[in-house]
Amino acid sequence: MKQVKNQEFWFSIVLLLITIIFSGFAYVFWSELLFFVGPFLLIHWLGLIGTVFVGSFIPIYYVLKRKRLQNRKNLLRIHVFGNLIAFLLISIHFAQNVGRLANYYSKIGDGIVLFLVLTTFVVTGITERFQMVKKSVKYIRFVHRYAIVIFYFIIIIHTLQGFNIL
Repeated sequence: MKQVKNQEFWFSIVLLLITIIFSGFAYVFWSELLFFVGPFLLIHWLGLIGTVFVGSFIPIYYVLKRKRLQNRKNLLRIHVFGNLIAFLLISIHFAQNVGRLANYYSKIGDGIVLFLVLTTFVVTGITERFQMVKKSVKYIRFVHRYAIVIFYFIIIIHTLQGFNIL
């Protein structure tokens, strides 16, 4: 198995474990993250930073990997680890909101869908990147690449609802 010797694979796993730990902390101690940094709560900044990275770097990566073939390996690393760190930030944001709104799950419906789409990106991305499933790689690639349309659509709705526009 190639993954056992691959440092990038293990670093990805460590980032996912850190994501689980920090998200658990944010869920349990949600009130500790309720302080303002400028006009927004810290937790909203984390979600915003992660979402802006994912939303902007995916099309940048798509274009640059075809234009800059000599930098393809470095671009892939930025894509994988940048999105994993963005997933960490978004997971903390999501866990804190779920913990805070435990009695009001109906208010975070689009956030749950958005988080599921993002989790789908991460799972299919790691599966594709580290070639974990050989037989169904084209289906995994299809889900990974075309779920971005759903991501952009839901993030627009989620943001508009967050600013009380919808």
